[in-house]
Amino acid sequence: MANKMLSRAREWDFDIDRYLNRVVVPSPLHRLPAPVSRFLGYRKETRQDVGNVLGAFWSLVGAFCGLAVVAGVFNNTGSIQWHHPPALIASFGASAVLEYNSIRSPLGQPRNAILGHALSALIGVSISKLFQYHSDYESIKWIAGATGCGCASAVMLLTNTVHPPGGASAVLAATDPIITAMGYYFVGLVMWGTTLMVIVGLIINNIQRQFPVYWWTPLDVRKAKVEDEEVVPDARGGIERKKTIEEQHYDQDGDRIEINGAEVILPDDMSLNAEETAVLERLRERLRKRTDSERGQISEKEDTDSGTCSTRVPSCSETRSSRSGI
Repeated sequence: MANKMLSRAREWDFDIDRYLNRVVVPSPLHRLPAPVSRFLGYRKETRQDVGNVLGAFWSLVGAFCGLAVVAGVFNNTGSIQWHHPPALIASFGASAVLEYNSIRSPLGQPRNAILGHALSALIGVSISKLFQYHSDYESIKWIAGATGCGCASAVMLLTNTVHPPGGASAVLAATDPIITAMGYYFVGLVMWGTTLMVIVGLIINNIQRQFPVYWWTPLDVRKAKVEDEEVVPDARGGIERKKTIEEQHYDQDGDRIEINGAEVILPDDMSLNAEETAVLERLRERLRKRTDSERGQISEKEDTDSGTCSTRVPSCSETRSSRSGI
């Protein structure tokens, strides 16, 4: 029984984004002015990252500026100093490597950085408070730190917010006396510090690089709304499904590229370069051979002709004219 359950457990998979993405608003960055959207990470075309020499330079600048801003704000804000925090939270140093060095890593994107740190700090403080009910907390706080880090790691994985420095925040909440004394105020402090680091990253990382690669998820979160009037057969076995708004928007007669064994039909206003034409020709030839093979009509003469003759790509208007006899 146990072996059977363990075998089934290997296939268990929970994706929280499957539910959250239904209510997440699509990115509006492409609508913003270019100077603004650029420093929020938006690019019309994805470009290759800079070499490691420039990358090392901007990593140095980013890490220094990010940690300096956080330390400056923390050490010069009266309401924060009232809680006697450390000069700089150690886990921010690890975050600086991800947010200014490995800026394309999913682990360093804003969602992971802010939520991963916040959830880990919250779990670390909560576990620490539970263990503090023990009369000799100092002797068992190492267990609290290990428990907090383990729980934080599991929660980050299930929420798609994995940020390794968050584990350090969970450990600090249980083992560092100064941070333990702060209690849940530490959670807010971590969120504020991480937000400041992300803001610095938006400035430094977008001078010659791109940050963030995405804000919430790399997937398209546009909701697929369905209209009842449009019904098409499903290719998987005749089950009917309804077209989405996006499918209906792009599925227009004049916006299709049609390929069969004899011809390739393009929209009237579309032109192709040599590489694109070659790709379509190869697809047309494959369809032609497939059809001939199914009908048993392949001959040596046809193979010779297909190797020496070229096929012109007609436009939609030419094809419609020939079909109508004009």
